[in-house]
Amino acid sequence: MENTGYVALSHAAMMERATDITANNIANSNTVGFRSTQPLFESLVVDSGGPEDLGPLIYATETGTVSDLAPGALMATGNPLDVALPGGGWMAYRTPEGQIALGRDGQLALTAEGDLVTGAGDFVLDVGGAPISLPPDSGALTIADDGTITAPDGGVLGQIGIFDEPGIAGWQHLRGALLVPREGSVSLTPALDPVLKQGVLEQSNVAPIAEMTRLISQQRAYERAMSLASVSDDLRKETLSRVRPS
Repeated sequence: MENTGYVALSHAAMMERATDITANNIANSNTVGFRSTQPLFESLVVDSGGPEDLGPLIYATETGTVSDLAPGALMATGNPLDVALPGGGWMAYRTPEGQIALGRDGQLALTAEGDLVTGAGDFVLDVGGAPISLPPDSGALTIADDGTITAPDGGVLGQIGIFDEPGIAGWQHLRGALLVPREGSVSLTPALDPVLKQGVLEQSNVAPIAEMTRLISQQRAYERAMSLASVSDDLRKETLSRVRPS
């Protein structure tokens, strides 16, 4: 296949990947705290070893993804275990598998054992990076702006950790609203002057109409790339059919 065909196929592969990411954004448009994601592509030039005019083959390759860190809309729920971060910062979670992740899923609940968890069962971590455990019969809880949890009698029961992570835009989605680094482990750096609101949830920042428009554009680009690859292959076959042995 000529260079044109390889370029077209690599472009089609990247459009397929972009379509998957856009579809995932749309699927999570109602996921609390979700951040929309876009792929990052770059050109990869490879020397095929052929003649000078046919030597370099240019592919498209994915270098990663980037998350849109714009805040989502806030929705008042009145539930004392719903929390949101209207400003910066991230909450930390430990998955049932033991992996540490950051995110802004503030739709929390108490298990029968008193563990503070998300709807998916991920443990919410305190300022020291340990899972938060509260008395199951602690009554109506109050959560301060800094994440401090107090009982009705004023006793401090724990503190939700709020952390900073400057490079989180380049992290990958684990599932739902959880983000994990592509390499290495999570470093929990406490945020300065965090603001946490009780009885409020932050919605996904996905714009469904924009994502649907992007999805249509990506599907059309995929079809054009496959059409170009098919034309290139047909031309190659026609050229070979015209070649006669000497």
